[in-house]
Amino acid sequence: MRVEQLAGDSHLSVDTIRYYQKIGILHPPEREGRVALYDDSHTSRLNEIRQLSDEGFSLAQIQRLSDPSPHPLLSSLNEVSESLSFGELVAQSGLDDEIVRMAIDAGLIRPLATDVNRFNIDTLSMLKAGIGLLNSGLPFDELVQLAVRHAQHVESVAQDAVALFAQHLTESSDSSQTETVETIVPLVTELVAQHFRQTLIEHVGRHLLDESNPA
Repeated sequence: MRVEQLAGDSHLSVDTIRYYQKIGILHPPEREGRVALYDDSHTSRLNEIRQLSDEGFSLAQIQRLSDPSPHPLLSSLNEVSESLSFGELVAQSGLDDEIVRMAIDAGLIRPLATDVNRFNIDTLSMLKAGIGLLNSGLPFDELVQLAVRHAQHVESVAQDAVALFAQHLTESSDSSQTETVETIVPLVTELVAQHFRQTLIEHVGRHLLDESNPA
């Protein structure tokens, strides 16, 4: 069937189906020339997505359910001493659950790679920091837009960083790779965090200078 028929049968828009394909939660169609053809497997998958969504799963969580199991090399990095369920995250942050879901769907906060129903305890600190910014008077919509822009840039840089590191890990033994990854990730985290902090402070200083010395 064509995408229009699939959309009609599934009570979805064509744009929604194409978006699901883009983020990887719906497998691509077969192609005959320029014509994309869908089958019953796509209908079943859309029904599954709807059911998961009705059960409270966000698109980001459904996407993680579609991903393969994480590489064993990452097991030590994914270990957390404490985690929170979605309900606990909402209750302890004091935010409306729709706002928390929006943050998840936008990729601003992420569930655990090993359990899409739970979140690292550090996620709570991130949400509380966001609440602090809102309480300082920043408009919600503009703050979210800025956060999404930041997340998109971070995603791009992270992909390039992994590609760079991979060039130096492929010929190493598994034990050597594990030690290298465990060393690199904290160093890169510290480097990026400090660079952003210093850059932010510099721009604050320039802004204050401009304010005190108008043209």
